[in-house]
Amino acid sequence: MRHGATFAQALAGAACTVLLASCAAQGMASPAVQDEPAGQAQVVDRAEEADEKDEGPEAEKDEGPEAEPEAEPEAAEDAFDASAPVVDATSELGVDVTAPEGFLDTPEFSAVEQEIVALENAGYSVSVRMVDLETGRGVSYNADEVRYPASSIKAAYCAMVCEANGGSAGMGATMAECLLNSSNEAYTSLIETFRLAPFAQWLTKAGAPDAGSRAHDHYYPDISANELAAVWEEIWRYGTSGEAGASELTSYLSQTGYTPIGELLREKCEVWSKAGWYPADENSLTSTNDAGVVFSDSGTYVLVVMTDLSAYLDGISPLISALDAAHDVMCGA
Repeated sequence: MRHGATFAQALAGAACTVLLASCAAQGMASPAVQDEPAGQAQVVDRAEEADEKDEGPEAEKDEGPEAEPEAEPEAAEDAFDASAPVVDATSELGVDVTAPEGFLDTPEFSAVEQEIVALENAGYSVSVRMVDLETGRGVSYNADEVRYPASSIKAAYCAMVCEANGGSAGMGATMAECLLNSSNEAYTSLIETFRLAPFAQWLTKAGAPDAGSRAHDHYYPDISANELAAVWEEIWRYGTSGEAGASELTSYLSQTGYTPIGELLREKCEVWSKAGWYPADENSLTSTNDAGVVFSDSGTYVLVVMTDLSAYLDGISPLISALDAAHDVMCGA
């Protein structure tokens, strides 16, 4: 009797035995015993397969046909390897990358392109420049297109003042108002004090010669994403140099308001940034931009996003978030 069988079941079993014995005595063949249908084979990961033991009952010998072998699990797609050779590549959309081979196939890069396409499908134009300051890995899109920077250029002017004077030269409150609250009046006051000619020279030396040529007579000289990124590389160099005035400048840049880069990323790392925006009007200066340095765990990088959205900072936040994730992946975070 099997463990757990009832008395009635035991009687039924005994009756069955008597019946079979009677059939055998009369020369009748007993019915074939059918195997229970096997359960559907479950495909498991090979690593799990090696660790797990078969918990089912052992198969009896010579009972029915052999079970079909389990299907081999499909090989998983090769994961992106951030240590792969770094190559220059261009996607079908026209996004240029300097990244480990295979980066164009990652979900993170696809997310960047999706955000760019979303803006363009809505009728806007976009420029992007992101570069890791240690490895040189990065992403570029329409990065040579010249755009109106709006207030994002204020960080460059304040950097020029601090480098030339070892700080704000007694105008700390004005500089703080210019950067933290993006005051146009404070910016005008700084320019009236320190003039435009030194700014033009500083931009040229910092790697933005085209913007420098315009800065002789423009408070907000048009600039490309590539040149604005070069400006932020200089701000990073000065800000981390320990030179006179550097800590004052970075104390302002680390607290700037109205910056999507800062709002998205300051909870997890230090960010120096300055946004700029201008609404659509008869001046045709429509823009929404943000630029800065992100001290990410995956490496410090410069990020510039420039668009012709009409003073809509939230509109560039999804692209900034996607670019930050892409940087993490390309640099092996």
